[in-house]
Formats: sequence, C-alpha cells, structure tokens
Amino acid sequence: MSKNVQYVQCGLRRKLADGTLRAISYLPQQFAKTGRVLKLKDDRGEWTDGWIVEEVGLAIVGGDAVPDAHKAIRNHRKQTGDSSRRPKD
Repeated sequence: MSKNVQYVQCGLRRKLADGTLRAISYLPQQFAKTGRVLKLKDDRGEWTDGWIVEEVGLAIVGGDAVPDAHKAIRNHRKQTGDSSRRPKD
C-alpha cells in the first residue's frame, strides 16, 4: 500500500539571466513552504534548480485529487472541437 501524499498548490519563481519564470504547481505538503528553494523536473524530465516558493495555497488535496493538466487539455479540445482533424487545402 502506498503512502497517501498531500499536495498544496504553490506559486513559484525562478530567475534567469534575461528575466524571470513564474509557474503554478502542486507540491507535496512537506515542500510547500514560502521562501524554500527547490529543484523541479522540467518538461523534458531534467531537474532544474533555483525555483523559489513565493505563495502557498490554503487547500490541501490528496494525490488522487490533484488535477491532471494533460487530461484537462485533452477534454477541452474534445469539447471545443480543437482536436478534430483539419481539412487539407
């Protein structure tokens, strides 16, 4: 049986040479502390250091209740017809 991890939605910031990146993500509750510097995986699966937790949400959700962004995007595309094939010109 796996451990039930609790998640909190957090606002994150990472400084770059030419600006700042901002992101919103669900983090395990143990890492969701304002001012904490974290290392997170990017879209390619590589670890990126220097993410600072700026905001921590109030709601705590179980791992099974964390929204799946990929699933939400797929459902939106199906509902709006954006996933339909476009006719070739």
